[in-house]
Amino acid sequence: MARKALAVLLQQMQGEGLWIPAKALEPSRFPPFLEGACPLPRQAWEHPRVFFPSYAHEWSPAMFQRVAATTLLVNERLLAAGWELKDATPSNLLFDGPHPIFVDHLSPSPRQPGQMGWSAYGQFIRTFLIPLCLHRLNGLPLTWIHLARRDGVSPEDASRQLGLVDRLRPSVFGLVTLPAKLSQRQGRAPSRGLKLWKDGDESMGQIITARLLQGLHKRLKRWAPPIADATLWSRYDQAGESYTPEALQAKEGFIQQALETCRPKAVLDLGCNTGRYSKLAARAGARVVAVDGDPACIDHLWQQAIEERLDILPLVMDLGRPSPALGWENGEEASFLERTAGRFDLVFALALIHHLLVRERVPLTRILAHLARQTTRWAIIEWVAPEDPQFERLAGPHRHLYETLSIAGFEAALGPLFKQHRAFPVPGVARTLYLLEKL
Repeated sequence: MARKALAVLLQQMQGEGLWIPAKALEPSRFPPFLEGACPLPRQAWEHPRVFFPSYAHEWSPAMFQRVAATTLLVNERLLAAGWELKDATPSNLLFDGPHPIFVDHLSPSPRQPGQMGWSAYGQFIRTFLIPLCLHRLNGLPLTWIHLARRDGVSPEDASRQLGLVDRLRPSVFGLVTLPAKLSQRQGRAPSRGLKLWKDGDESMGQIITARLLQGLHKRLKRWAPPIADATLWSRYDQAGESYTPEALQAKEGFIQQALETCRPKAVLDLGCNTGRYSKLAARAGARVVAVDGDPACIDHLWQQAIEERLDILPLVMDLGRPSPALGWENGEEASFLERTAGRFDLVFALALIHHLLVRERVPLTRILAHLARQTTRWAIIEWVAPEDPQFERLAGPHRHLYETLSIAGFEAALGPLFKQHRAFPVPGVARTLYLLEKL
């Protein structure tokens, strides 16, 4: 009966986009990596491939909070059917476009009659609430936390990161300070899992657990990332930092025409900023992965993608140091470059190259070779001349190092890698847009 209720619930959540569908495989169709497994699994399940897998260290703060809220929502739905999630980590979900979807079909576990609490409560605190708390109070980037701490942050470690005033805040005391003190005394972290209600009605255990989850929702809202102030880069388009309105309109027109020429199915927007051109590509029917190092920009783009129902996955990443491969033998989470290989038929590199030249000291030829590897066919690249005010600002006292850069040299470097279809000098600025096809 319980399994039938679970199957009905999972079917409902699949229809709502909360739970990814899956089907059981015959042993003859087990994937090759299971060969030699000991013991060989009795069952294997396969779900549709998510277009572009991403990981917690690549999500913006608002995206991360949405994953936490989705985890609680799924667990509440399971609780009503007599089940629960036996683990609660960001790894249980992937983003399909801008929407998180639960992909761990092995996580639901039947609850004991009268069970109070949630067996994954402590893990949810470590992997979601405490990182959000540290991000809110200390400004600690969530990216750093999840790259370094696969299983989150313990109350003891969090307590050492906070000052006395923060540790004594009522909202922090119950989350971090008290559990850390109890852990020191008991030699382990306190648990809230698997106590049973034995006095009469067993449904009281479910009621108490539901209230516990409601409390986690309130805590999650309390530690919601603040609405980011507009940084220099998130004001980039609106403030006319590099373009007059006329020049910006001309640039948009060029990219719109290029999209009509290329008709891409998948676009990778490197250095997307607030995603102006990612949105153009998505409206043209492409699936888009948009990457930028500014979490404020990515938060803004993600919210717009949801509101406008655009198939855009925005990610936070320093393109000079893209996400590495992680896990056992670097095989559990693929690197960003592994995931992008052969996936995109159009790559945007708009107002990007001069950043890599100046800030990362990467030679021009290597930047272009990298972009050629990222696309299967098309690229739209923006050349920013050294006399451009933004280039001069980035270079600062080192401007003399880039005096030999020229558009002729840039086009010569393109020659072995790309065929030029169109070059468009943007009116009023020292910038040129190129529509290129990979050789």
